[in-house]
Amino acid sequence: MFRNMGIAVKLFLLFVPIFVVGIALSIYLNNTYQEEQMQVQALESASQKAHIVRESLVNMMVESQIVDDNFLERVKKAAELNDLYMRIDTAQLRLAEDFMDSTRIARLSERMLYAQQKDDYDNSYGNEVLKSGQQKWIRIGDNFRAMIPFKAEKKCQRCHDVQIGDVIGVAHLEFPLTKIIQANQENSLRSAMISGGVALVIIVIGFVFFRTLVQSPLKKLELASQEIGTGNMSGELKLPEGNDEVGKLAQAFVRMRAALKQSQDAMRISTVGQVAASLVQDFRAPIKEIENVINEIKNSQLDPAKKNELLDEAKEAAQRVNRMTQDLIDFTSGTMNVNKKLSSVGKLLRSVTTSVKPDLDRQIIRFEVNPHYDASAMIDAERTARALDNIISYTANYVPPGGMIKLTSDTKDKILIFTISDNGSGIPDAFKEKIFEPFVKVVQSGGVGLDLALAKMIIEKQGGKISLKSEEGKGTTYTISLPM
Repeated sequence: MFRNMGIAVKLFLLFVPIFVVGIALSIYLNNTYQEEQMQVQALESASQKAHIVRESLVNMMVESQIVDDNFLERVKKAAELNDLYMRIDTAQLRLAEDFMDSTRIARLSERMLYAQQKDDYDNSYGNEVLKSGQQKWIRIGDNFRAMIPFKAEKKCQRCHDVQIGDVIGVAHLEFPLTKIIQANQENSLRSAMISGGVALVIIVIGFVFFRTLVQSPLKKLELASQEIGTGNMSGELKLPEGNDEVGKLAQAFVRMRAALKQSQDAMRISTVGQVAASLVQDFRAPIKEIENVINEIKNSQLDPAKKNELLDEAKEAAQRVNRMTQDLIDFTSGTMNVNKKLSSVGKLLRSVTTSVKPDLDRQIIRFEVNPHYDASAMIDAERTARALDNIISYTANYVPPGGMIKLTSDTKDKILIFTISDNGSGIPDAFKEKIFEPFVKVVQSGGVGLDLALAKMIIEKQGGKISLKSEEGKGTTYTISLPM
């Protein structure tokens, strides 16, 4: 089905999916890139917020020697965080002995217990950050979690027995990515709409240019080829101009038509000459017979019986000329119409016998009819009889005196089948494919070479088929199949 579509439709079906896939791929890659950028921005934001929290806590520790939970809560709200807490390990915290009172120890224990009650992500990554000092972050759904290590500075040594750079705690931050995700989605939708709009404009512009620059010139070439197909080799053709590929094709088209016209004229002259020569040769024999009969009757005193015999010969010769002329008219006119109606097959066989038997008797060829089916059939009986007559007359050229031609009628699956077989010399293999072509005469028969061509036309006009099997030295069989 795709092969039969127009070029414009093919290009549309081919390139539109490519555009769609390209746009979808572009949106996907853009989304992926923006997703990565979003996470980078989220990590930077988390680091900045953690740095602010760390600085605030360090200053609070230096000045008040205590972390105020209310302060953490205010920071959490101000920074729009889902969660904010500190993870510590007293073994790493190493507070100086002056600060190890029972109240502080209880508060540190509460912080450790609070941290341990968090989910597996926080505990696993938080403890890992405590040990490694490397920040961690994960995205869970639309939320972003960051674990930022607090490393000791010089001022931390006032309260902690630590070295500069030691990890003394981890700030856990969780904040929503909803606004970033929403902005990313809106940007993706905007990109899709822009890309789709641009693609649509490109497709429309491409389609217009294609119709103007390609389809329209090709349509002119198509119409020109149809004109040439009808045999018009001289009329004016509307062909595309220009020096591009289509224009060069049009110029080649003009040269091709000129060459075809020259070849056609030469072939027509040659064909007319061949047909004329064949017709002159074929018509000469019966006309000569008529001329001889007239001269003999005119120049001699004949008894009535002899005169009637000569007149019969002249009549047969004239009938042969008439038949050859009618064959030529019927075949070359190409306007043969069949008139199928319910007809008697038996009557058709008797008509064929009456027509061919006198000539076969003169050639000493025995003719046998086997009517396995002689009832009615929906055929053009007159033209079918003529087709059978032509085949039998042609077959006689391959059957020597004393030979036999057999005509059989039968039916199978609502198909009327005529079989004409002989025991003659058979048709040479080289001529089997040409035997149904017009003006082809394998032997010098008495016709113009249209017997089998005309018979084939008559059979096929009725929706039937004709075929042959032949073996040199054993004979030939023609099979005619007609729908009943």
